[in-house]
Amino acid sequence: MYLDYAENQAKRRIPMTMEDWANRLNAFLQFNEYELLNNAGKVTAEIAKSFAESEFEKYRIVQDRLFQSDFDKFAKGLLE
Repeated sequence: MYLDYAENQAKRRIPMTMEDWANRLNAFLQFNEYELLNNAGKVTAEIAKSFAESEFEKYRIVQDRLFQSDFDKFAKGLLE
């Protein structure tokens, strides 16, 4: 919903500063009854990168298992 709002603002060519976006995001989160993040948190960039890489590796294993190349699809079509 927030990205829809942001897209609408851009299409309407309404100029916004980064401070405006931060304020609008906070208002959006409060309206939807989410807690605001008031600090940078505790996760370092290194920890975040390590977590993202491990999650991607899990995803890649599944993706590789399910992947069918165009050649494989064509060959399967010939056998059917």
